[in-house]
Amino acid sequence: MSGILTRLLSTHRLDTQLALSSKKRLFEEIADRIQNDYPDITARSTFNRLLAREKLGSTGLGQGIAIPHARVEGAPDIIGVFFTLCQGIEFDSPDDRDVDLVFALLVPENEEQEHLTTLATLAGFFQNADFCRDIRAARTADALLKTLQIWEEKA
Repeated sequence: MSGILTRLLSTHRLDTQLALSSKKRLFEEIADRIQNDYPDITARSTFNRLLAREKLGSTGLGQGIAIPHARVEGAPDIIGVFFTLCQGIEFDSPDDRDVDLVFALLVPENEEQEHLTTLATLAGFFQNADFCRDIRAARTADALLKTLQIWEEKA
């Protein structure tokens, strides 16, 4: 995985059609997946950082999309987690639409520019209705990965 999106992910941090009931449960799932790949980054730390960032303002973009993100001590690089949800969850998005596409980012404490560039790149992909349609159509992690790779080749 070497594209702009897929380089941030591992197959363990990529999933489709998850059944999660709330933003809190979503953050717990993200934190658990990260700790699995990065044992030095505790799930509790990740969860607390995501929750603290969300209290500053919703990371929901609208159109069913959210990009929760936080700075985390011990992150060696920007780390991504990407889920599609089988049913949207309330996220305080600007359009009040429930979120079913979630791309979470954890960023090293001292990282500045790459973080902003990555957020802008993600937002650009998610502004494309065809990209979102194709992502939502993926029913397995393999299909989601393939879809991401196809779109990265187009970028």
